[in-house]
Amino acid sequence: MEKLVSLFLGPLAGHEIILLFILMGIVFAGAFVTSGFGIGGGVLMTPLFIFFLPPKFGIGLLAPLFLLISGTGVRQYWKQWDVHHIIVLLPSSLVGIWVGTYLLSAISAELVSKTVGVLAIGFGAIQFLAIGRPAWRKRLRPSAWQGVGFGFASGITSALAHTGGIVFSFYLLPHSRTKEVFVGTTVFLFFASGVVKVGTYLYYHILTPSMALLSLTLIPALILGSLSGKWLNRHISNKLFMQLISIFVALMGIKLILQ
Repeated sequence: MEKLVSLFLGPLAGHEIILLFILMGIVFAGAFVTSGFGIGGGVLMTPLFIFFLPPKFGIGLLAPLFLLISGTGVRQYWKQWDVHHIIVLLPSSLVGIWVGTYLLSAISAELVSKTVGVLAIGFGAIQFLAIGRPAWRKRLRPSAWQGVGFGFASGITSALAHTGGIVFSFYLLPHSRTKEVFVGTTVFLFFASGVVKVGTYLYYHILTPSMALLSLTLIPALILGSLSGKWLNRHISNKLFMQLISIFVALMGIKLILQ
């Protein structure tokens, strides 16, 4: 048993096996939030992983997990995404991921997280007040060119701190017709950008084979969390979804500032 644990945990093999179950709990929560709301999984999981693991190890380990979480989401929300918004956001996001990964060793992820946190609080508060006020929502709806900028910023923050989903939401939430379209578009963007992120992390040795093995042990928690999140999404109204996600974005912003 110890040899098996050592094979999967790699550099964590000297720690107690209870750590593996703690990580499974964190992954369940992150998959639940991502599948149910489309954003927030990274904001929830990154600080918790870093609390229990060495910072760069934790950030690297999360990359394949987020790829798996978003892949599950793509299957759950198959063809419910908005192709136009994907075209607006995805290309610049991929460029941002390359830039952000290159900067990961030089720029503090904490600074990026706090900046995103401030923006998230303001965005969540404004979007909550705009619910039920069509004139507000129309004025707050970003243009396609602004969406390109949000995509680039999302790629950078995703590479540095796995918080790109919040920046995606600045553009997607005002544009999405239904909660399914919002989540479906978001998880598609997560998956496409996640493939590139894993590649860049491997290239810069932020992700290693032993870390990839460790991620395999967390897959059961990931699947269970994704299924639970999908169930939640099906059982709430569009208005309640918009209210909850606006509050959630603001709360995650506070968490980023205080962590």
